[in-house]
Amino acid sequence: MDLFFISFLVVLSTCGAFLGCLTGLVPGLHVNNIALILLSLSSFIISLFVFLGENNALLLIAAFITSVALAHTFVNILPATFIQ
Repeated sequence: MDLFFISFLVVLSTCGAFLGCLTGLVPGLHVNNIALILLSLSSFIISLFVFLGENNALLLIAAFITSVALAHTFVNILPATFIQ
């Protein structure tokens, strides 16, 4: 993989972590909502990143969903502890 793709993957994973923190802190938002939105827009996202190739664009979507889910899992403990 080239350096541009790897740096783009890191940037998207960081944005996914911030979005995961948001979904973890706000009750009612969940990772599944974000995943559904991303998967419904996947054809548009693939056409945006056509210069990377279809497989790499799908890898970016998967990395973004994974980083959202991981951050949501760790941050979700705060509202679960203090809102009851």
